[in-house]
Amino acid sequence: MGINAMDFKNKAKEAQRRQLSTPFLGILGGLSAMIAESCTFPLDNMKTRMQMNGREGCPTYRSFGDCIAQTFRSSGIPGFYKGASAALLRQLVYSSVKMWVYEHLKGLVSFDVEQVSFFRKLTAGGIAGGIGCFFGNPADVLKIRLVNDLRGTQYKGLIDAARQTAAVDGYKGFLKGFNVNVARAIVINAVELAVYDQAKMLLVRYTGANRDKTSTHFLASFISGFIGAVISSPIDVIKTRYMNQLKTENAHKSAFACAATVYREEGLRSFYRGFIPYFMRNGPWTIVFFIAYENLKYYAALSLPEKTCLLYTSPSPRDRQKSRMPSSA
Repeated sequence: MGINAMDFKNKAKEAQRRQLSTPFLGILGGLSAMIAESCTFPLDNMKTRMQMNGREGCPTYRSFGDCIAQTFRSSGIPGFYKGASAALLRQLVYSSVKMWVYEHLKGLVSFDVEQVSFFRKLTAGGIAGGIGCFFGNPADVLKIRLVNDLRGTQYKGLIDAARQTAAVDGYKGFLKGFNVNVARAIVINAVELAVYDQAKMLLVRYTGANRDKTSTHFLASFISGFIGAVISSPIDVIKTRYMNQLKTENAHKSAFACAATVYREEGLRSFYRGFIPYFMRNGPWTIVFFIAYENLKYYAALSLPEKTCLLYTSPSPRDRQKSRMPSSA
């Protein structure tokens, strides 16, 4: 047991000292997001349906349980994965770009996350989320429309949904809701990415947790997911309502008009409609994502050849201590 623990500790130190290139970290982020999406998509599906509850021709659900029951009765198990192809495409593009930008911006300050302030992490997360959202928005529009086509009569699949969106709305249809979507992406990524890194750092500093253990990643990601869900849920509701509209419908002219109408007609509580499935999806998604991302980074750093890593090698604690000592000259 002692030998195994020492071996893990030595490998963890080596993984920390070998810094993977930020483009490669972006790819690992995209793969991690696809893993998380595959595990939690049925909950995301239910969240989207609850947010559209009784609106724009969508069915009315009495509760989250009723939503599950109606979906199963109408479509069976495949109904819970309707729109999954668009969701996986979105995560591959969106999260790859997001993590590439986030890791790059952090690296401009320091490769050691403890040397980066919480404010800089917030800023880096927000910028990364906004840029990633631009590339992922088209797939997000298609995902929402496929999910809400409950009977499968409007769209035959991902390609048909893209074709109809282009025919009715033009290229602007793929950017529908971008203003509210980018606001959500900036907020949720600023919070989740920064809170995760900060929570992990504080757990290590004040509880003695091992920064490379899955238990530490689990606790930090749970904290990140809960805070992110509370802050982003109202924006997510408006994003879902607005993106689901086609140009030919009696649609809201803007996301802000959509938010005003929702508040006027349904009250403040409506912004947290579907919060339970939202958190049930967002919490596990965040946990699976960060655990997968940390493990992919760990094994990649140990197994890939040197040419995939940056030339910079982070100094050991002893080297850092020496660098802080005043020169004798």
